[in-house]
Amino acid sequence: MTALREDGGFEATASSLVPLFRPQLPELVARITQDIQTNVPAYAGPAHGRRHRLITLAVNGAVSHFLDLLEGGGTSGDRVDDLFRKMGYGEALGGHDLSAMRASYRIARHQGWEYLRSFAVAQELSAETLGLLGDALLAYIDHLTEQASIGWRTARETIERDRDRNRRRLVVALLEGRNSDVPTLAAHAGWEIPDRFVVLAVAPRRRRDSLELPDLGPSAIVNAGPDSAAVLTAPDGVDAVMKTLRSASPAVRFAFSWPVARPDLPDAHRWVIRALELGAAGVITDGAVIDCGRHRTQLWLHSEPALRRGMVQELLRPLLAETPNSREILSETLLAWLETRDSAPAIAGRLGVHPQTVRYRWKRINEIFGEALHDPDFIVQITMLLKASVPLWKAGDQSDFERFHAEENA
Repeated sequence: MTALREDGGFEATASSLVPLFRPQLPELVARITQDIQTNVPAYAGPAHGRRHRLITLAVNGAVSHFLDLLEGGGTSGDRVDDLFRKMGYGEALGGHDLSAMRASYRIARHQGWEYLRSFAVAQELSAETLGLLGDALLAYIDHLTEQASIGWRTARETIERDRDRNRRRLVVALLEGRNSDVPTLAAHAGWEIPDRFVVLAVAPRRRRDSLELPDLGPSAIVNAGPDSAAVLTAPDGVDAVMKTLRSASPAVRFAFSWPVARPDLPDAHRWVIRALELGAAGVITDGAVIDCGRHRTQLWLHSEPALRRGMVQELLRPLLAETPNSREILSETLLAWLETRDSAPAIAGRLGVHPQTVRYRWKRINEIFGEALHDPDFIVQITMLLKASVPLWKAGDQSDFERFHAEENA
């Protein structure tokens, strides 16, 4: 191909080259996009996915604007600059640095330079012109890098000013045990980490309602969703927090832990959530406010629901086979004996029945369980099972019996 004249200055030469280069634009955009998704793990994804479309949009916009500038600068770069600022802003909001974007710029610079160099050879351009084109490409990529950095810094400043957002993130970090994130988040949240914590789980009183949480003041940090909230406070601040929550009743119900050390926060969070579940199921009958310290045994017994269900089917099978009325009175009588080891008259007084009724029931209990009642391990196990299960049954949970009959009829 005959060489283009270069005696009209770089601007004129570049402007005359752009129409010849534009047909390669789709191929160059596709190559850069593919290389970015292949070599930058953070931006990997399917060839026709949303991330692929976003990268293609950004690359196409940048390359098209660069060519417009070479051709004479007739189009404004505000739209492209805004796009890259938004990309940097999004990286910051996602908790990421700009390393993935910088890796993408390096790929774009390399691919762009290779295409320019091959084009220059085909057009028999001088080394000087090629060098000027390369300088223009590098300057433009530096400009886009700065736009992304501006967006990233803007987002970081916004995040650091957003105390509530950082407090929510701090709650999540503490409850997930992500200790490395805690100092920075605590500084941005303006919350001093205490030596010990009280954990609260808050939910609407009625399940179909959305949670409307009152302002709990500066002593608490909160991560609230539409139907539940996790609250952390120091022990000396819990009274004020609970007073505010009580003032919101009957709209909300909540459970609170005893003071725990920081390593125990994930466990304490699990306990208060479980306490609310047991309250909703009727096993814990404290009403809108549940003190987990008063229900440690029930929380322990219900910490593994699947294990309880399996052991009920294995160890209490003779009891499950009784009629509904029989299993209710027998389980109540057996549990009373296991808990007290009292005489028939004492158990009768506790249950409000005649001693002879207790003796009759005890005879039936011996018939269905037999020698197992003399096995210490069996006694320990069924004591725990009945303490966990009888409150469920009384609250109306029939799943143990339904499961038994389903297995029997299978």
